[in-house]
Amino acid sequence: MMSKTHIAVGAASALAVAQAGSVESCVAAVLGGSLGGIIADCDIHPSRAHKDALMGRLIVVGVAAVALLADWYADAGLCDYLVANLGVPLLAGVVAFAALTFVGGHTDHRSFTHSLVAMACFCAAVYLACAPLLPYFAVGYASHLVLDVANKQGIRLLWPLRKNVSLGLCRAKGAANTALMFTGFAAAVLLLAYRLGLIAPALPL
Repeated sequence: MMSKTHIAVGAASALAVAQAGSVESCVAAVLGGSLGGIIADCDIHPSRAHKDALMGRLIVVGVAAVALLADWYADAGLCDYLVANLGVPLLAGVVAFAALTFVGGHTDHRSFTHSLVAMACFCAAVYLACAPLLPYFAVGYASHLVLDVANKQGIRLLWPLRKNVSLGLCRAKGAANTALMFTGFAAAVLLLAYRLGLIAPALPL
């Protein structure tokens, strides 16, 4: 699937498990879910041939900036957590995350970073850097793997095994991608509004 789809579905998936009425939980879900939803595609080098990869990274940077500003403005606690936990574990987590991203950028697409091994490694790095993001990052990352398993090209989910795992249901581009992107975006907006108590759906989530 394309970057915007992964970001939207990742954020929506994370918001689905966020704590109702908690601004901190919503901020963490949006930030962690969108980052987890796209980070597996760090194995795509942004270029003229891959404008979607660059667009996805710019969107995540924008989402992160808005989320952290919202956290600071609402005094939700995520920024306070980061400041209070400055130290070796946080630094180690950031370095590990950067190292994994660097390694991923030098691997074949849909291989290492699209595996359960990589997901575990990235989650460990996020736990060290900012533990409150972990559950939402993990859900976002899992959503990426699920969407790409549906792709006809498949992914090396069980890396280092070379076998591709694919359900063969759709292609990365096309009607399915567009439908998932709009559905993910709409779900993210509605879930965010519900979690913040701005709307009350007929059925509790």
